Amino acid sequence: MPSRMRVTVTLPEDVHQALSEWAEEEDRTLANLLSHVAAKAVRDRQERQEQKKDESESDRP
Repeated sequence: MPSRMRVTVTLPEDVHQALSEWAEEEDRTLANLLSHVAAKAVRDRQERQEQKKDESESDRP
């Protein structure tokens, strides 16, 4: 199993409330929801970067 790192974040109260409700709707803990959302954001960003790289390479003569 890959190692996991801990992070502490400070959220505005309204954001914390919205995330807590979201987590409850999905039967997750808040920490699990945040981990899931962060991992998805990283994957999406990596895909966009790879697409940019592919596009720039295809633009070369």
